[in-house]
Amino acid sequence: MLRDKAPVRRGPAVAGSARWLVVAVTVVGVTALLTPEAVAAAPPIPGSPLDAYREHVPYDMGVHKIARLAAIIAYVLMVSTVVLGVMLRLRFMQRSVNRATFYGAHMTLALSAMIFGGIHGLTFLYQPVWRIGWAQLTLPFFGGVQRVPVGMGILGTELAIAVACSVWLQNRLGYHRWLRVHQFAYVSFALIWLHIFLVHPEPRHLNLVAVGVAAGAGTVLVAFLIRVFPSRSRLRQRAFPSGAGAAR
Repeated sequence: MLRDKAPVRRGPAVAGSARWLVVAVTVVGVTALLTPEAVAAAPPIPGSPLDAYREHVPYDMGVHKIARLAAIIAYVLMVSTVVLGVMLRLRFMQRSVNRATFYGAHMTLALSAMIFGGIHGLTFLYQPVWRIGWAQLTLPFFGGVQRVPVGMGILGTELAIAVACSVWLQNRLGYHRWLRVHQFAYVSFALIWLHIFLVHPEPRHLNLVAVGVAAGAGTVLVAFLIRVFPSRSRLRQRAFPSGAGAAR
């Protein structure tokens, strides 16, 4: 009977040793990851304060905060512009709100989004680590630091400006041709979203900014699908604008 009870007494000791072994391995692993050599092995984000420190280039945190705040405001305004444009096109809430009011709000939001987007781009002229001049700021895919993500942002912004300026050519182009040009706003949003997603790892991690960026993209996607695939009631309204379709 004593021999049968001996393994039972050793069980807790073995389990305790296994726990301590796991703890020891975890501590050693975390310590190895936090060593200066491990941190040095990870390359810094191009254009980040750590990148500026390693290249012995000054970095202005105030300019960085202005650029970040302007980018967030521009993104929110851009999402609002697209959603309001879809509501204007599909005549949502037309009985409650005057169409001219919708149109004015849509244009105001679009202009504000481009202004804050321009402020975001201009701030990088004052960060030497980005090595951006007027040529790199106006010509897509011409810069050296993060050339592709930055180029997508520049191209998307310039495309949005072209779409906004096409309003003055609406009479010459005709409504339907102008509408096809105006739909490039979705392409502009996609390019700017790719710029936001690729230029910095923050939107690719679980945080408040990432949730906001994903929510904005999802909202625009839903609005785009509603615009492309209108409901049957909307189709009947187009076919019978006088209300005959509703009677059926």
